Amino acid sequence: MKTRLFVGSLLVLLLSFSGAAGAGNVQTRQPFDEAEFNRFMADYPVATQWLTEKGARYGGVNSPWALSGMRYDRDFVQYLKEKGWDADRFFYLLDHVNMGLLTSRAEARNEDFRAQMDQQREQMATNRAEAQKRWQTQRQEQSRSSLETARAQWTAQRDRVANDPYLPPPQKQQILAQMDRSQPAGQTVTPEEQQAQMVQQQRAWLTEQKQQVMDNPTIPPPQKQAMVAQLDRSMEATNPPQEAARPPVNPNPAEQHAQMQAQHKQWIEQRMQEVRGNAMIPPAQKQQMLDQLQQSLQHMQAASQPKEPPGLLPSQESLLIKNNRKKLTDMFFPER
Repeated sequence: MKTRLFVGSLLVLLLSFSGAAGAGNVQTRQPFDEAEFNRFMADYPVATQWLTEKGARYGGVNSPWALSGMRYDRDFVQYLKEKGWDADRFFYLLDHVNMGLLTSRAEARNEDFRAQMDQQREQMATNRAEAQKRWQTQRQEQSRSSLETARAQWTAQRDRVANDPYLPPPQKQQILAQMDRSQPAGQTVTPEEQQAQMVQQQRAWLTEQKQQVMDNPTIPPPQKQAMVAQLDRSMEATNPPQEAARPPVNPNPAEQHAQMQAQHKQWIEQRMQEVRGNAMIPPAQKQQMLDQLQQSLQHMQAASQPKEPPGLLPSQESLLIKNNRKKLTDMFFPER
């Protein structure tokens, strides 16, 4: 029921909003403040009660668009005057509050949708992490199972060779020694662990080579120094890669714009100073150049002034409506 009321309210409100845009004086269209907003919230239920009492004539519908249709009713206009309201001002607040309430409701739905999307993305990331963990566990289990199978086969083959009565002892010993060298590893080693072992072995070898070079008295000092430096560079290359230094974060567009404005202003002021101090420029031409530079400076400063963001409602009105959305919803649309 409340959804149908909102849809109907939006249609009627758009018509009344566009029709009232050019009506009334400048004072009537001034944004309302908190005091006037609270006064409207206090008088609106009384006005709807008046409308309900006139139900035989006006249908008795308690809704903002039914009240909005009363803007040209002489009796209701007179009633507003008796309550201390200018009719145009009352309907200005009615239209803006209703429009802001509809906009706030739409923004709330968008926020709920974004929250749901964020929750879904987090859940997907969690699912991916769990799937990756399961895959790593399965890979380690497969590696362990393969290793156990290989060790069982190797043990059985070695036992057969060791217990073969037909192999000559020298040949049997040679085969067993070769098999012992190719014995499967005692535990599962991940690729990361293999890489770490290789790096450790390389660093140990480089350290040993460096010590041998330093202890060798037959190498000339310059050559020894060059060899040691080369070994040190090779040692540094085995270090784990460090995270690259992140470039400075670029300022946001507003900061970039402000920086460009400041640079432009400084450039104009420098040109004006140069023109003033240039004795070779005729006075009339100098004044014309200064006027043009001053005009450019004024235009730039005017463009840098903060402006009200585009939209149907002023920001102060939107904030008041947003902060009182639940109270306004219950007041405008009490039907459930």
